[in-house]
Amino acid sequence: MALRYSLPRAVRNLARNWRTTLNSVLIVGSSIAVLGMIVLLYVNVQHASQVWLADTSVSLFLDPGLSAPAKEALLGKVRRHPMIQQARLVSPTEGLEALARRLGTRQSLFEGAGRDDLPYTIDFEVYVDFRQRIDELARFFKAMPEVDDVVYAEQVLDKVQIFFSLTQSVGLFFIALILVSFCLIVANAIKLSMHARIEEVEILTLIGATRGFIRVGLVLEGMVISLAGGLLALGLIWGAYTLLLAGLAGDALTRGLQEVAVFFPWATVAYALAVIVLLGGVASHLSVTRVLREL
Repeated sequence: MALRYSLPRAVRNLARNWRTTLNSVLIVGSSIAVLGMIVLLYVNVQHASQVWLADTSVSLFLDPGLSAPAKEALLGKVRRHPMIQQARLVSPTEGLEALARRLGTRQSLFEGAGRDDLPYTIDFEVYVDFRQRIDELARFFKAMPEVDDVVYAEQVLDKVQIFFSLTQSVGLFFIALILVSFCLIVANAIKLSMHARIEEVEILTLIGATRGFIRVGLVLEGMVISLAGGLLALGLIWGAYTLLLAGLAGDALTRGLQEVAVFFPWATVAYALAVIVLLGGVASHLSVTRVLREL
């Protein structure tokens, strides 16, 4: 009965004080949106690194003075290695053509480049079982006098992983700070709402209403504010994600990022909204209990 009476009353009170309610929802929604965007960025970096690492390729940059027979001999040596599959010799012309396909509309970036500006390379992939030993393989070929340099995806991805490892603790700090701010915002909104209806609370007390009965309606107000803020944050995050995908699709260099981008699973979104509503209810309960104790 308390819930059947308190829920409509909570909605009416929020509608009556719509300016305060809107302000609280906007602040809560903005805080949660910032938190969600940070988490979504982290999730996408982790996902992209796993996708790229699943297709490991290595390029050996050959010494410019290497003769054609020496290149073929080195190619045969690479192909005989037990960790390697699909090795092939790539000429500077083929390298320029591959670069042109990747750049797409930005081919003007290398208009001054000629075939002599790129070295011959040997490109190959490694078997899945050996990908954990890619550094060992790179050192093996780097030691050969015919090889000028070795380039592979993990060199870039490792730096990305190091960056996110260093910033993870900072990110967790800001996540905790945003969550605390969210709870304080909801608690203060309910406290203000309660003080604005102090006479109503006193009347309910005089006619025999228990503190639990009074508390239910105010806690529900906090939960409604939290749910509205969570839905607003979801809309902001989805809008930012959609705009980012549209921006990535307009450039050949970034189109690969668009293809591996992911959004939160909807089951995760539902769980997150449930947690947000629960936190709002807990913050409201603590705030109401403190005010009732003062009365």
